[in-house]
Amino acid sequence: MVPLHSLVMYKTKPAIVLSCDADRILIRGIEGEERRVRPKDLILLGAGPISAFSEGQPSNEALEALALLQEEHPEGLALIGWREFADLAWGDAQAEHIVAAWRSLLGNPAVEILDEGIRIRSRDEHQKLLEREEKKKKVAESKTAFIDAFRRAWKKRDPTLIDKNPLFQPFFEELARCARGLSEESPLARELGIKTTPQAIHEALLATGYWNTTFNPWPERNGCILSPPPAPEIFDERSELELERLDLRGLSSYAIDNAWSNDPDDAISFDGERIWIHVADPASILLPTSKLDDEAMARGSTLYLPERTIPMLHSSLVQALGLGLTPESKALSFGVRLKEDGRIADTLIVPSVVKVERLTYEQADAMLERDPVLQKLQVLAEIRAGLRRSQGAVDIDFPEVAIRVKDEEPIFLRVPQTRSARLVQEFMILAGEAAARWAYERKLPFPFASQDAPVSASLAGCGQGPSKSLAENYGRRRVMKAAIISTSCAAHAGLGLSFYSQVTSPLRRYQDLLAHYQIHAMLAKERGAMHSSCATDPAVPLDSETLSARLYCSSQQAAKNRQAERDSRVHWTLVYLGRHKDWRGHGLVLDASSENGQIFIPEFGYEVQMRLPRGIKPDETLMLALRRASIPELSASFDIVSKND
Repeated sequence: MVPLHSLVMYKTKPAIVLSCDADRILIRGIEGEERRVRPKDLILLGAGPISAFSEGQPSNEALEALALLQEEHPEGLALIGWREFADLAWGDAQAEHIVAAWRSLLGNPAVEILDEGIRIRSRDEHQKLLEREEKKKKVAESKTAFIDAFRRAWKKRDPTLIDKNPLFQPFFEELARCARGLSEESPLARELGIKTTPQAIHEALLATGYWNTTFNPWPERNGCILSPPPAPEIFDERSELELERLDLRGLSSYAIDNAWSNDPDDAISFDGERIWIHVADPASILLPTSKLDDEAMARGSTLYLPERTIPMLHSSLVQALGLGLTPESKALSFGVRLKEDGRIADTLIVPSVVKVERLTYEQADAMLERDPVLQKLQVLAEIRAGLRRSQGAVDIDFPEVAIRVKDEEPIFLRVPQTRSARLVQEFMILAGEAAARWAYERKLPFPFASQDAPVSASLAGCGQGPSKSLAENYGRRRVMKAAIISTSCAAHAGLGLSFYSQVTSPLRRYQDLLAHYQIHAMLAKERGAMHSSCATDPAVPLDSETLSARLYCSSQQAAKNRQAERDSRVHWTLVYLGRHKDWRGHGLVLDASSENGQIFIPEFGYEVQMRLPRGIKPDETLMLALRRASIPELSASFDIVSKND
């Protein structure tokens, strides 16, 4: 039994025993609080009785005793008990002496307070602790100065009120991490009185000049990978594929794309019988179990931002495998023979060697007037488009504007609506259908793409063909269901096809690369069956479970990339509007069915919701004036100046 009114230590603080029972002891701590504790949690100091703690100041006796111990033990002292220390200081170990010693040594960096006594630190340890305390003090002083300067600069929106003190940098970085979406909390933001949302902190960082308006945080906020992908160590083709490339260099093959495209991964040609869609062939080099493949899967797709591009595969691979970037290109070629009505008669998929000429859409349109290959392909593309429309395909034709940033200035490039763009699109769809049918016939696990029927067939314009009404195209888009990528084969209502997969962009879309892995493995298996004396075992297709897991992982990241691309487009549009506060321009009415209508601004390819007066009809053109642009909120508002008849 612990004696009443004895002095004990509880969690390194003195306490007085007030009462005892079978399993608990009531104590009063030196700060006046009472609590019931277990006997094993106390250290009995064997001093007392003591009824109350008197007020006291640091004692000279205790400090002199400490100095003596430090001199005798420069290497430090693991432990000296409380009674022993009090006896050294006062020649006595009364309870009040122990309490006085505790008060005197509390907070002293030379010692560590323990329940049993004190540990005296070595001189080196003591010095380092003093240095840390001094540094901590300076940080606290810098934080106080930062908070004061930041608040003044933020309130007055004047960056000159906060200097470029390097000691402020850690505090800016804490705020910036939250604004970039890299951390969910910022205690400093709460101290500053800023809402702890990325948008609110973003606004404050702009107001104080730490960020300028060109800084684009949206890719990081969406969880995109912004570092460059690793480079391959070798470019050798996979031996287990036993590749036998068909020589198609004699065909006139064209890679047709925008003038600013740097990763051409598809080309088209015609041999008089078959339409050939040639596709870059990274799967002939990359192993589906390699670190490079893991990296590509984690990225999901190439990230196209107005200010830069972060490729899915290393730029050296793109340069080596992009079609038309070298005099000859290795490809995976889809040779499709059509019936008269445009249906697929048969498909031949082969590794190949091709010679590709790169063309812009404008160049290809000019060549359509004289090139017999492109002219024949144009006829076949129209037949295919007609077939798909007869099967309920939905045509959505929406203006596209590309945004490029040069010297931190956004440039808006209207993507031309050309015949050759529609031609290329039709044959990319053809390759997707042909590959999906080919895989399905072979019971090959494959990344099929499907889409359920739209909410309303009439509103979607199923089978009706293109519409010149922008509002109608917008309405069609609104009633479409989201596409689904899975190992289950189902119809793609939007394209009017029973089979579909995406296979024409393996350099920049992981699901296409997966499709190529599967095709190559099946081709190797079929070649192995024909040539029983293969030197190596053929490649094996991924099973359905593995394929599904990879599709899920890559599609999650690809969705983040797409959102980051959309947000980044809006960001740079708002950067432009923020620099042109007197902007006026045309807006086209997409939807006027409610008070808050949808407007499309062709100059930027930007859609905005705004309140419309009565009498406004779809497809009308309005003259708009900028009212406000907020980069942190990723929004802009406009006033209607006039209506164009």
